[in-house]
Amino acid sequence: MRYLIFDVSNLLHKTFYAHNTEDDITLAGLASHSALTTINKYYNKFKADKIIMAFDRPSWRIDYTKSPDCVSGLLYKGERRKDQTPKQKERYMLFKQHIKDFEHLIRENTSIIALAREELEADDLIAGAVQLLTLEEENEAIIVSADKDFMQLLRYDNVYLVDPATGNERTLDEYNNNADLFMFEKCFRGEGANGDNVQSAYPRLRKNKIVEAFTDDFAKTNLMNHTWVHPKSKKEFRVGDLFEENRLLMDLERQPDDIQIKIIKTIQNELDNPGSFSYFEFIKFCGKFDLKKVSDGSDLYIKMLSL
Repeated sequence: MRYLIFDVSNLLHKTFYAHNTEDDITLAGLASHSALTTINKYYNKFKADKIIMAFDRPSWRIDYTKSPDCVSGLLYKGERRKDQTPKQKERYMLFKQHIKDFEHLIRENTSIIALAREELEADDLIAGAVQLLTLEEENEAIIVSADKDFMQLLRYDNVYLVDPATGNERTLDEYNNNADLFMFEKCFRGEGANGDNVQSAYPRLRKNKIVEAFTDDFAKTNLMNHTWVHPKSKKEFRVGDLFEENRLLMDLERQPDDIQIKIIKTIQNELDNPGSFSYFEFIKFCGKFDLKKVSDGSDLYIKMLSL
């Protein structure tokens, strides 16, 4: 079977925040319209047998980085929305409500598989779905997301990653077609405050040094045992300690055992209990967000929503 997997929170976010001059209701309509047309576009392009959509929840990673076990002391995604104005906070709450409305439509009134559970990010569920589905060699999984982190999943056969903004397939060409090298470098680089707020294991480390450590155990051991002092906190770090923490936070196969169990149970439950399409509820949703073009062309979406 061919599965088409969407990172829906990411998809809606791109449209919702691309039109800051519009009023709130118009923004919600634009985001829904863009998401539905994008999903339908790729459904028609790839002729998928089944569609999966993943939605974010507050992550287990936040609890980990608040705990004494956290090496870096940085709160996961802790810099996001830190300095929001009251208007920005209001808009963010509207965005969260809109995702909730969209998820309700998909989960309750279509046969699309909707994945979401407390503590799990969409990334966790998408990675879990890929790992589970690729156990059967004949399956294909096509992920549609702007998030480059999913490149690590290209280690699996018959898995493809498509950027929805361009329609182009992402590859590992710059990493010698090696997903492990991609992840190895990412765990050294971390993620800046504008991203996930994950501390670099070794700031400003040159790429050639990373590649050398990846291919040479002696160089790797020396690098991991190196220590450095953070210029602001004055805290001393061992590279290997931060590297292992970054693997935990960013490698989508490295979640704690209880989280991995929760991921698999969530996916299996949704695969075993698909919903059914309600034309009436779909038209109601279109009316609520003034999706006249979608409503008028509803015949174009029925097959996709009732797979």
